[in-house]
Amino acid sequence: MNTPLLSSVAARTSVQTPRLSRTNLGRVASDVHVPTFGAGALRPGILHLGCGSFHRAHQAVLTQRAVEWEHGAAKRLQGSEPPAWGIVAASLLTQQTIEPLKAQDGLYTLLERGPERTCATVVGSLSRVIYAPEQTAVLQGTFADPAIRLVTLTVTMAGYCADASQRLDTRSPALQDDLRTWPRAPRTAIGLLVAGLRQRWIDGNAPPVVLSCDNLPANGRLLRQVCIDFAALHDDRLAAWIAGSVQFPSTMVDRIVPMTSACDIDDAAATTGLVDAAPVCAEPFHQWVIERFDGARPRWDAAGAEYVTDVAPWEASKLRLLNGGHLAIACLGQLAGCATVADAMAVPGMSAFALRFMLDEQKPTLPPSDHDIDAYARQLLARWRSRGIAHRLDRVARDGSSKLPSRLLAALRNNRRAGRPAHCTVLAIAAWMRCVAGRDDAGKPIALPDSMNMELKRRAAAAGTDPRRLVDLLMDMPEIFGDDMPRDRDLRRDLIDAVDMLQQRGARAAVAACGSGLLHAGY
Repeated sequence: MNTPLLSSVAARTSVQTPRLSRTNLGRVASDVHVPTFGAGALRPGILHLGCGSFHRAHQAVLTQRAVEWEHGAAKRLQGSEPPAWGIVAASLLTQQTIEPLKAQDGLYTLLERGPERTCATVVGSLSRVIYAPEQTAVLQGTFADPAIRLVTLTVTMAGYCADASQRLDTRSPALQDDLRTWPRAPRTAIGLLVAGLRQRWIDGNAPPVVLSCDNLPANGRLLRQVCIDFAALHDDRLAAWIAGSVQFPSTMVDRIVPMTSACDIDDAAATTGLVDAAPVCAEPFHQWVIERFDGARPRWDAAGAEYVTDVAPWEASKLRLLNGGHLAIACLGQLAGCATVADAMAVPGMSAFALRFMLDEQKPTLPPSDHDIDAYARQLLARWRSRGIAHRLDRVARDGSSKLPSRLLAALRNNRRAGRPAHCTVLAIAAWMRCVAGRDDAGKPIALPDSMNMELKRRAAAAGTDPRRLVDLLMDMPEIFGDDMPRDRDLRRDLIDAVDMLQQRGARAAVAACGSGLLHAGY
């Protein structure tokens, strides 16, 4: 597989620029952090499913910092052998990242882009990389190894094969293939997980702790349920063993990680002095909140992770403020002709709109906790304004039909039941509807990748330029708006008015009015 990014790397390699590898680690520029342990000697202890950018910019980096902390402690006390927390990372879908990582001995550069400076780190926590579709036996053998004490995942919501009731969706085409061939050659994350756990069960070995790192509420409980459901289709005894013996802690993860660009590849080479075909970039901020569990694990807490009894308060604040705010900004920003989150935050009134959305409308819907929500909201504003990260709006807004219910509609229901106004939320939903219609305020096309794209486009085309018809046709989708919201006449009217304002005055004027509090006064 050859992509434009890899082609540009090949061009630089052809002029004899050294490539990042264990052999060339000594040639990395002195101001770049490199692993303080022998990367090649790091023994595997973690199997990770989903070797994408987020994992490599979040868990893999924090694991390296934890290993470095433990290695330093071990050297002070007794010896210099690194702890056994190397990561075997398996890609389930594509070789695009796996091949460059193999050529680089699993090494890659993390570029942490702040508003004023960029810091570079060479990450060496990946002991091995696997392309699962072609190395099923290797993956299954790794899973069966008792030295693997943790299995982690970043496979996105679709990878859980769950239905709306948070149970296994046996109608999923990918899952049906697994069910026919399992346990011989599973392809889904759930099929692979249950096959690996089955082998541990057959061998009489203790199971690993299975740790979801996906951006899903109660991700551990969801993962546990779909694994039990899958196992029960084959063997009730296996399902009972998983239910009684395997820990599935929930986690909350947070870090903005844009897609790797040609600029990132150029900057990694310029910063390290070596060609790197697999760099990742991220904001300096990171957060990892983990439900407490029994058993060995890296000293992630020494790297900034936090262990708690219940992750729900952290999940709720992130889902409602960060994820909800991101979606609102993305839809309004695209209508205003912006390309990135930072561009959208530069629109006059957008900061005031976002702060009002978070504090006046989302904060009242959060469960009681000791979080300083006001400080968290202002921290989010600073992160979103940073031009160090080019976080594209089309990426934030993609699959909006599946994001809308949890990120905007759930809080809106709460506010309407309590009789609280939610003008910013209504404007954000109206902006999503306008984005579905496919044109920004200047008439330029808006690309909105979505699993329901064909049906959304069909309904938007049928509505034409009529705000009432657009709202009616899109609200008449129970998989998004449920059965209750279409019956809410006042909400329907508010959405029609908001869509009409966006069409007549544009997103910039609507944002300014909503952020200043003028919108509900009939601006």
